[in-house]
Amino acid sequence: MHPLMRRFLDVAKVVDVLDAPADDDARALVKALAADGKLVQQLEALGGKPASNELQQRVIVAATRAAAQRLDDDARLGPKAQAARQALVAAGGSEDEATTLVQQAVLDEAFGWVDDPEDFDANFLAETLDSLVPLAGVDTDSVEAWVDEFVKAAEAPHRPMRLASAEALLEAAWGEGPQPIAAEHVDDAMDTLARSVASAELERAGQALVDFLRFLSTKKLIGQTRLDRLVDVAKAAAHAPELGDDEEAEDEEE
Repeated sequence: MHPLMRRFLDVAKVVDVLDAPADDDARALVKALAADGKLVQQLEALGGKPASNELQQRVIVAATRAAAQRLDDDARLGPKAQAARQALVAAGGSEDEATTLVQQAVLDEAFGWVDDPEDFDANFLAETLDSLVPLAGVDTDSVEAWVDEFVKAAEAPHRPMRLASAEALLEAAWGEGPQPIAAEHVDDAMDTLARSVASAELERAGQALVDFLRFLSTKKLIGQTRLDRLVDVAKAAAHAPELGDDEEAEDEEE
């Protein structure tokens, strides 16, 4: 988790800096909070009372925006964030869309994985920002060509499973446009496959999904650290018992 986000996870600490933000992180946060309607006034009105879940979520969103903005002042991450935004705009995206994808990368590093959210994995965020540049160039034609290449690389009996796994992942991850593939996308793809293939074939479907993730990494769309994490997610999901298996086993025991 970016240090700014970690510092301001506690809403009480956010309230403390509203009137007189004394450093760049605090000023960036207050600016982001002010952009969210009456959020500043609502925080000031808490009067020491705990914030609602909805208010806490809005603070996290604002902190994410502030952290993404502060990347520009980071000697290593700033140029990567700028290159990502430029590539996305050059590919036809708006400035707001490009900024949102960078913010999503910051949020993904903070909350998208099982790692301790207190830690800031700058290397992983740098890798994700780098991947936004080739992702900006992804279009329907390139996706269709990649799927065709991936499927035809296997022997004929394995091609239907490869196609099903690729389509499930692409729908889960890129149904609304290309973005870094996250753990939830792999889980959603495995859920889709679990509903469409026999339980005995689920492990094979998981392997096909892993193969497709590795294939996408050769196109520079997934960095090595993200690939390793996604492979772990896919393998765990492929070996997990289907919903209802435990209940059936219990019924048989009774």
